[in-house]
Amino acid sequence: MIATERRPSRARYEIRSVSRALMLMRSFISNEPPLSLVEISKTTQLDPSTTFRMLVTLQAQGFVEQDPLTGKYRPGVTCLELGSRFLLNNDIRHKAVGVMEGLRDKFGETVHLTVLDGTEVVYLEKLAGLHPIGIMSSRVGNRSPAHCTGVGKVLLAYLPEEELHARYPNERLARFTDKTIVHMSTLRVELARVREQGYAIDQQEHEADVMCVAVPIFDHKGIAAAVSLAGPVERIEQHMTRDALTDGLKRAGAELSAQLGWGRGVEQLEQEPLAAAGTRRRPAVRSSRTRAARTRAK
Repeated sequence: MIATERRPSRARYEIRSVSRALMLMRSFISNEPPLSLVEISKTTQLDPSTTFRMLVTLQAQGFVEQDPLTGKYRPGVTCLELGSRFLLNNDIRHKAVGVMEGLRDKFGETVHLTVLDGTEVVYLEKLAGLHPIGIMSSRVGNRSPAHCTGVGKVLLAYLPEEELHARYPNERLARFTDKTIVHMSTLRVELARVREQGYAIDQQEHEADVMCVAVPIFDHKGIAAAVSLAGPVERIEQHMTRDALTDGLKRAGAELSAQLGWGRGVEQLEQEPLAAAGTRRRPAVRSSRTRAARTRAK
């Protein structure tokens, strides 16, 4: 099951049947559709009769479709319509597309824009490189683990320590390749390095033969998204030897951060995006508890 954040104070307002229906829809995210009634029931831990009634209701509203031959279910066209509305109204994606096109055209590699959700990253946009390759599994709307992707490590690096611990309470992390970081203690060292240098590298940690370099994007509240360049290891390493790739990414991150209001918000954190390519200052992260204490002191 995909980890989600809950607000206990609002739990009493939740409608149980709606929560169950949404949990059922999320089963299509955590599993590869189409799914059978039994598979959905097992994933959601709902009894088959309840699962069936919910599927019938969701099917009537266009949220799921049933294959007439196999009887299995998949997301319906209404999900596509909702996803399209989300992308059309996403401010970060709107502002990022032009900058992403500039990176793609300059370096010829695939460009990703992602946000953090729990312990995973969600791809808001992907621009295929000028030399298309079939080794990357990323797709718009898909998810990848945060701890072993460049975009994920950049997003995790600027979280307060207590929030990072809440998302990763255990020491062990899932392995995807022989280069994956599998211990939180090691990941914390890596995240400190990310903050110091201003970018993160995925060196075949999630997918073999794929290398990714990512930088943070900030809005008026703090860390908001990440943008990356990804491609075959040899090509990305060639770009890295000339520092052009990291410099270009840092400028892109700083440009997008400025467009999103970095430095102008009343809830501004003491993080600083890399306004200049050569900046090496480590951004400090303040928790809401620290901010509250300072406010009372004023």
